[in-house]
Amino acid sequence: MTRMSGRRAVMGAMAALALAGPARAQGRPVRLVVPYGPGGGPDVFARRLAQGLAARLGSPVVVDNRPGATTMLGTEYVAGAVPDGLTLLMGTSTTFAANPHLFRRVGYSIAQFQPITLLIRTRLALYANTDLPANDMAGVVALAKAAPQPLAYGITARGNSTHLTGEALKLAAGIELVDVPYRTTGSMQQGIIRNDIPLAVDGIPAWLGLTREGRVKVIGVTGDSRVGALPDTPTFAEAGLRDLGHQHWYGLLAPAGLPAPVLARLHAATVATMADAELWQNLTHEGATIETNTPERFTALIAEETETWGRVIRQIGLSLE
Repeated sequence: MTRMSGRRAVMGAMAALALAGPARAQGRPVRLVVPYGPGGGPDVFARRLAQGLAARLGSPVVVDNRPGATTMLGTEYVAGAVPDGLTLLMGTSTTFAANPHLFRRVGYSIAQFQPITLLIRTRLALYANTDLPANDMAGVVALAKAAPQPLAYGITARGNSTHLTGEALKLAAGIELVDVPYRTTGSMQQGIIRNDIPLAVDGIPAWLGLTREGRVKVIGVTGDSRVGALPDTPTFAEAGLRDLGHQHWYGLLAPAGLPAPVLARLHAATVATMADAELWQNLTHEGATIETNTPERFTALIAEETETWGRVIRQIGLSLE
């Protein structure tokens, strides 16, 4: 055992003693690292999760936004943290299932993490500037095919679910589009409102206000059924487009070496939080599906999803550096 790993093990064991009893754990802040910027769908979800966890752990849970490098910056930060249960990662399918296929060098591996539980599977949508002369998928496809230059579409990062969905859309529709990465959902929203870009692919919760106010149009949604919050918006499948990638997911992880009592307590608190129907009623209305599992099953799921996303990425032919 190296000196560093030994130090991490000792600190993890000390954390197990501190966190095993609820009374002793109260007041110890927990950092929930979110590898996305503030204001977007992942951030909205993370803040609700933090609220529920804080109530059940008896400790403050602080959301720490660390966006950049297709979720890799925040993920690498947590990979190097002490496994004491006080630093957690809201990981995604992008982080663990897509990035290993997209980049030759990834500064972390799943072996550096202790999966706790799957949280949700989410939906994406295609948005358009209100001046775009197309109101449905058929119109967007026709416009793209007639355009002298490829239409631009906004994404929140190259290689993440917004980008992969856009690339899959190009293949399914037989059109050319060019991606424009934005650092945050908020900046991408401003870009589409100003008509810097005509289209954007992103999650649903952070865009509902704009669509209801008529400041942005929504063209279509991923998934097999319509979203309750957007009942008049068809799915891409309804528009005749198939194979738009695998469904995106979020899960909770900690640094590897987490003591068993701490893992058990975090898992129980998270599962109870995700079972809180009142906390998540808007989320499910917005198209998300809540799904928790055991640490062992989540570990197996990550391995399965890595293979699934690998097939999608190879079909698209996408590689990033």
